[in-house]
Amino acid sequence: MRSTRVFELASRLAAATGAEARIIQLPDGGYRVEAELSGDPDPREHLTVLDALTRADRYGHRYRARIHTVWAEFDPPQELP
Repeated sequence: MRSTRVFELASRLAAATGAEARIIQLPDGGYRVEAELSGDPDPREHLTVLDALTRADRYGHRYRARIHTVWAEFDPPQELP
């Protein structure tokens, strides 16, 4: 179930970063999960975050004003024909 994967990823990111993970529903029905990290993560934290992100359909990273923001997106569920 897609929503279970979204909440699991948000929980993993929150645990790995110590920050709140935000869940945003996208206009197309998919979901985006974001978490912010202030400063530079240590190597273990970095690997834990990467492992969590790879569970999504897409993921990425943004760095602005000394804050790292990691994000992951899940596509909307596909309807069966």
